[in-house]
Amino acid sequence: MVNKNKDRSFERIAYRYWEKLVGGILVPGERGYVPSEGEVLCAYNELKERHLECDCIVLRTGTHSGEFYQQGDKIAGVRIVRQLDSVGTIEFRLSTDFHVRLDIEGLSPLSRTEANCDLSQTISNFENFIDNFPRYMEGLERKKLEFEKNNKLEEMAKSGIQATVSQLLTPMGYRWDLVERGRDYLLKVGGHGTWMEFTLNRRNFAKRLAELPDVLGQIEALSKNMTFPMNIEIIK
Repeated sequence: MVNKNKDRSFERIAYRYWEKLVGGILVPGERGYVPSEGEVLCAYNELKERHLECDCIVLRTGTHSGEFYQQGDKIAGVRIVRQLDSVGTIEFRLSTDFHVRLDIEGLSPLSRTEANCDLSQTISNFENFIDNFPRYMEGLERKKLEFEKNNKLEEMAKSGIQATVSQLLTPMGYRWDLVERGRDYLLKVGGHGTWMEFTLNRRNFAKRLAELPDVLGQIEALSKNMTFPMNIEIIK
């Protein structure tokens, strides 16, 4: 019998992958520094000109309406959203703080907020994320292929270990249990009043299982001479 203890979902790997990239967009700035309205507008307009596909909004207070900033208005912040192919969106928002959020299909939203940021470097990082998104997707696909390859190897190793253990121990009348522990397997063998545990992995299982009948026989012979219960631990 084989027990599965590990969550092999690729979602955890994908989440950490995007989390690291999103976490690098906001660059902490000088404590207490707040960019002026002019700096915010300048950065906003430059990004808008370079990335026409972005949905850009100036958040402002005042009596005027419309797209353009007018005299008397006060900037409350900016919001920039970019559709990322057909798989998600990336949003940058500056109001009382700096905030970036990534929504990717199939994953929980990823976000980060900072009280103060280097506006110029943060905007540059935001643009770099947009420009490099196709390359990031290719990198994630390579990680997925590697993940699936390793999973396949693990499944093959597990099947090989399970089949070998069954062929070896069942005819000998032993009860056994094979439990995954990280990248290793714990083999529990019971019979004739004793329980023994052995650690196996896909690199050493063939050699260790070949020696197992002799080891079990020696331990069984030793236990028969015991007149009281005893736990025996052998580390080699």
